Amino acid sequence: MEEKAMAETQNVLLYLVQSLDGYIAEHDGGMTWLQQLNTTEADNAFQNFYNRVDTVIMGRKTYTRAIQRAGSYPYADKQSFVFSTTMHDASERATVVAGDVVEFVRQLKQKKGGDIWLVGGPDLFAKLLKAHEIDKLIISIAPVLLGDGTPLLRTNLKDVPLNLMKTKKIGRLVELTYAVEEQ
Repeated sequence: MEEKAMAETQNVLLYLVQSLDGYIAEHDGGMTWLQQLNTTEADNAFQNFYNRVDTVIMGRKTYTRAIQRAGSYPYADKQSFVFSTTMHDASERATVVAGDVVEFVRQLKQKKGGDIWLVGGPDLFAKLLKAHEIDKLIISIAPVLLGDGTPLLRTNLKDVPLNLMKTKKIGRLVELTYAVEEQ
């Protein structure tokens, strides 16, 4: 088993796969298009990423869909936080947070540990990106056009400088890694 180096502060990473036309899920939240693209290379890349993470954060809808797809909470081995103003208790190994997402993440980043994975939630992503609390975007582009669905962004964000750090072909996917630059 790989030994994970503990950083002085934790980085928040958005890691996901999106369709070529910018959707992260089908209109009903489904991911059948992604399941058709799974390859050994993509699975290995995900596992390498997942091993360096010790905390996951997500919105209520992402949490609910993750349990529905997997049958149980798939991130039980990680410290987990679900941001929601309507859900009061998470049934499986996650802590519900109802307060200010940006302030919570700022405090979380100050702790020593591995990286923090923003699993999902376009609204969370927009709030954290706008506040410059996301350090890197690791986005794999799938050779699929959905035409409709859940977009990565539901709002127009301006003045968020990104620096392309790396591109990588992973099976049928192209992975783009961007650093979010300080302003």
